[in-house]
Amino acid sequence: MNPMKPNSWIKLLIWLAVVWMLKARAMESSWVVILLLFSPLLLMPSWFGESTSLWQRKLYGAAVIVLAGSFLREPGWEAALFALPWLVVRLLAAWDVVMEWRKNRQPSLPEGCIQAATVFPAIGAAWIVAHRANWTPWGFDPLIVLLTAAHFHHAGFTLPLMAGLNAKVNPGCWTRFSCVAILLGVPLVAAGITCTHFGVLPFVEPFGVTVLVLGALGVAVSQIQRGLEKECRAWVRLGFVVSGVSLLAAMLLALGFGLRYVFPNLALTMPQMWAIHGTLNVFGFGLCGILAWRGRGAT
Repeated sequence: MNPMKPNSWIKLLIWLAVVWMLKARAMESSWVVILLLFSPLLLMPSWFGESTSLWQRKLYGAAVIVLAGSFLREPGWEAALFALPWLVVRLLAAWDVVMEWRKNRQPSLPEGCIQAATVFPAIGAAWIVAHRANWTPWGFDPLIVLLTAAHFHHAGFTLPLMAGLNAKVNPGCWTRFSCVAILLGVPLVAAGITCTHFGVLPFVEPFGVTVLVLGALGVAVSQIQRGLEKECRAWVRLGFVVSGVSLLAAMLLALGFGLRYVFPNLALTMPQMWAIHGTLNVFGFGLCGILAWRGRGAT
């Protein structure tokens, strides 16, 4: 199986062009945008591409290209209109999952976790529209709005996806716990940041981060275990190991940042977090993990 289809190479070129243009503009948050766009342009289609119809792939491709163009415009109503098709695509995908739940009733925990990887990015897409419109919901700084969008496009996508895949391949208490912790942890972290912003319930953010980190550590260990499977090809095994080790490092950094009010010396600064934590999650965990699962033959 070739994980990189021709359309993927086109989207890679688009992403590289956006990287070049954003770096030329020297925006403070340009690396956050670059990491965020990597998910809709490359990670998501690399996983979901073959399971969708032709018209869905065409709609997706048009929406994600227009989304990339949105970040090359100044924030305002015009940039928000460019981001709106991506929100529509993600809402349609989330609606398909809801209809499947209604039709087939409650899915298994691993399957539900995999389906959450389709639902969570819809929340991130709404935050992208807010960011491009220059809205600041509940008084959040524009950077926090952007980071929230990135959170739901990466932690909200790759973490539940790979937690569910590991639980299907190796069912057990530990992998099931990872699924539950991630399903709870992704929204808890967002809720905790909101509580911290309003100065209420200060324990929610460190609690949410701890829950998410525990679930992610289970995924990291499971990914490394997949890399030790002798029947896999060498590059697939390497992909799993790099994915697991990258997630392990990224989550330890996240734990230190989430507990910054309790143990301030353990936390990186915000720019260090999005540069190091974000890069490890996107390229180390996300990209290597998806390519490894595709190479292993998971569907």
